Amino acid sequence: RTRAARAHPAQAGDRMGGGLVSEPSISAVVILDSDGERIAARYYTPQYATLASQQAFEKALLGKALKSQGADEADIVIFDGLITVFRGGRDCFLFVTGDQDENEIILVEVLHTMYQALSTMMPVDRRSMMDKLDMVLLALDELVDGGVILEIEPSAIVNRVGMRGADADQQPMGGVGPNLQAQTPQQALQSLKDTMGTMARAFKAAGAGN
Repeated sequence: RTRAARAHPAQAGDRMGGGLVSEPSISAVVILDSDGERIAARYYTPQYATLASQQAFEKALLGKALKSQGADEADIVIFDGLITVFRGGRDCFLFVTGDQDENEIILVEVLHTMYQALSTMMPVDRRSMMDKLDMVLLALDELVDGGVILEIEPSAIVNRVGMRGADADQQPMGGVGPNLQAQTPQQALQSLKDTMGTMARAFKAAGAGN
């Protein structure tokens, strides 16, 4: 909340026209591939509390995106009582959604921040984002938390994702093998096999020496 207030000082608490300006709120952040399959998503509204409602919403989002002519630029649609801004990647779409009375300029800024942060860390395409899904999810969490905008500076998000990734690399599971948490299942299995092989050779050598 501190970062949100710093990012949007006027919306976070200034009085204008005799009324308190509400803090900007995000309803959902969604990334879909061009076939409508979810790459990553964060929902912050009870309106989409179930998986079925989320899937229906995402199907509608894709339909709107595919009709857009400017895939490389931000576009805006209003439906289902919400305003959604989106733009395309190579074979994917990024969406940011807010209440219908939300300021679309702020939503576009959040979308721009998300795209710039992701494109700094990886190509914005399905394969790259699926390969680095942990970084994508960390970026979304650094961008918005519980619907509250945390950060609108892409470089700050990239730096925090890098720091959190470095912290994870320094915490191997159970001391067996080098950082199994950061490995693919195949790599983790191979690390365990290598460790077991090393232990077996050590026991064999110890037995031969007795």
